[in-house]
Amino acid sequence: MRARLPRHLSGLRLDATAGGVRMNGVLSLASGHVRFAVDLDRGPDCLGKPLDIPVLRPGSGAPAVAEVVPATAGSLAEFTVPLDVEDGAWVVLRISTRRSPTGSPGRPDTPATTWVPPTPPGWWPAP
Repeated sequence: MRARLPRHLSGLRLDATAGGVRMNGVLSLASGHVRFAVDLDRGPDCLGKPLDIPVLRPGSGAPAVAEVVPATAGSLAEFTVPLDVEDGAWVVLRISTRRSPTGSPGRPDTPATTWVPPTPPGWWPAP
């Protein structure tokens, strides 16, 4: 059975790669700079909407924010982030509106996710 998105998420298109690997894939590197490409669109009403892309890594108690990248809905966001498997076994991107309070654990300045599915794109290093 295919999961249905809530009405406020209908029409959402999200595509992301890390080092050329699609979301939920396995990165085959132990450390280095990884190039991310994120393409997010939700139709003409959201075109040009400012967004943030927090890059999350393992932390103690809650994920740590490695970097917050500014983006725009309807445009391809490309950026590079240094990753090291010694710092944790995963990397996750969240898509959020800017300057929204989270009300959840973690850094208080981390933007809240407001119109994306609760399962963000993530990658895991090769064993």
